[in-house]
Amino acid sequence: MRKNCDATNYAGIVDMLINIANVLRDQEKYNEAIEFQQQALMIREQHYPSDDVNIAYSLSSIATILNKQRQHDEALEFYQRALEIYEKSCPSNSDAIANGLIDIADILNQQGKYEEAIEFQQRALTIREDNYSSCHEKIADSLNRIGEIRFGQRKYDLALDCYQRALSVLERCFPCGHVDIARSLQHIGIILNVQGKHDEALDFHQRAMIIYQQYYPSDHPTIASCLANIGNTLTEQEKYDEALDFCQRAVAIYEQYYPSGHANLATCLAYIGNILTDQTKYDAALDVYYRAVAFYKKYAPNHTDMVTCLDNIAEVLRGQRKYDEALEFQQQALTVLKSNSPSDRLRIARDLKNIGNNLFQQTKYDESVDFYQQALTLFEEYYPDDHIEITDCLYWIAANFNRNFHFDLAIEYLERCLLINEASLSPKDLVITNLLNCLSQVHTTRDEHEVSVLYEQNCFLMRLKTLPPDHEDIGHSLSNIGEIYENLQNPTLALDNYQQALAIYRKCLHPWHNELWKMQSNIERLLEELEAQAD
Repeated sequence: MRKNCDATNYAGIVDMLINIANVLRDQEKYNEAIEFQQQALMIREQHYPSDDVNIAYSLSSIATILNKQRQHDEALEFYQRALEIYEKSCPSNSDAIANGLIDIADILNQQGKYEEAIEFQQRALTIREDNYSSCHEKIADSLNRIGEIRFGQRKYDLALDCYQRALSVLERCFPCGHVDIARSLQHIGIILNVQGKHDEALDFHQRAMIIYQQYYPSDHPTIASCLANIGNTLTEQEKYDEALDFCQRAVAIYEQYYPSGHANLATCLAYIGNILTDQTKYDAALDVYYRAVAFYKKYAPNHTDMVTCLDNIAEVLRGQRKYDEALEFQQQALTVLKSNSPSDRLRIARDLKNIGNNLFQQTKYDESVDFYQQALTLFEEYYPDDHIEITDCLYWIAANFNRNFHFDLAIEYLERCLLINEASLSPKDLVITNLLNCLSQVHTTRDEHEVSVLYEQNCFLMRLKTLPPDHEDIGHSLSNIGEIYENLQNPTLALDNYQQALAIYRKCLHPWHNELWKMQSNIERLLEELEAQAD
């Protein structure tokens, strides 16, 4: 085994190679940077024991670059090799081991392996808790990292708990205030906003702003970030003019600080686009969204918020009935999502659904079914308990088959949808009544009136138990039953149901409403027919 001191002759060369690699990394010349780091690693492997920490440093540096290249599997392998060395050669170096665990957790988080990532972060937290006081900032750092993973899992209560614990640690660590406290306040504010607790969220963002203003000049991008968060929260409160003011102030700071553009500027512009959309200023919203996407593509093509922005553009265009243009942006969003966040299957499935719905509006039923089927496969495999998403896919697949005159398939998917809803929803949930009505209509289309009337009668009975006795939908059920009995050549029962429907319509509809006049016409016609038969 070579002695470590032999390597000192090469230390200067290694340092030079690493410095060059770091410069290339900062220039985003990642392949060249890795070449120099690998040269440094080779020299260290020749002159140090295989478990020397210097080798671990090189392995970690290479992993960091691979991570920036989104080569997560390769990066994970290098980080794991580095951690093995830390644990073997310097078990007392708690910082190195904890940092190695955190590096691995970060990769796993990016791969969507959230529970594994949590496990590594928890191990790092345990090490830090064993080696630092309960109010040390590194403990807060670990709690914040766990909170970030929980947020990515959409487990907002768990994320909030972690962020609140981190805040408590930081407030004890820095009783006179600190920017890290402000960051924790922002994290909490963001979660509260997602949870619909907008007043509380606003309070946390405003507390963060007070701290930031003590540490940063008024034109600092951190101030802009806080302004944007406040604006986003005000948007959720439907205080659009105030929200717009805060976001525009944030944009002004970003434009001054990043004159050529930046991802944060793109995000803030997207917030403004959301506000303008809510104000129904659609053309203005599109202009702002387009600017945001341009900045994302230039400065952060892998940014997850770009997907949101593309989806928002598509939604506005769909509202304007520009379906082809909307589809183009939806497909862009899906491509970015699959490329950069392949593990975010929930979001991918929802984007597939959105494309399916757009194609349905364009009467492209075969294509629409394909996208809904892809979404359904993801939901059933990865989110089998998400009955709302699964049944929504089943319903729209059935709707596509119905429009394409594939009635057997439409019935099959509607029955699957009904079965899940009956098992997962309240017996009084009106979603079930709507499905019963749909099944009745499809069977009517197939001239299967005996089956159709059973579904419609079940629908009627559920509505009768759930809705007020003079509700319009009860009238609709009676009207539908009347039509089915006409198809079954039973005018007496048809007339009885029409008369009951008319009595309800007279209580809940305007005297000139079309449904009311339709019932009166049906009743008069059947009375004449029955009278003629009697004669």
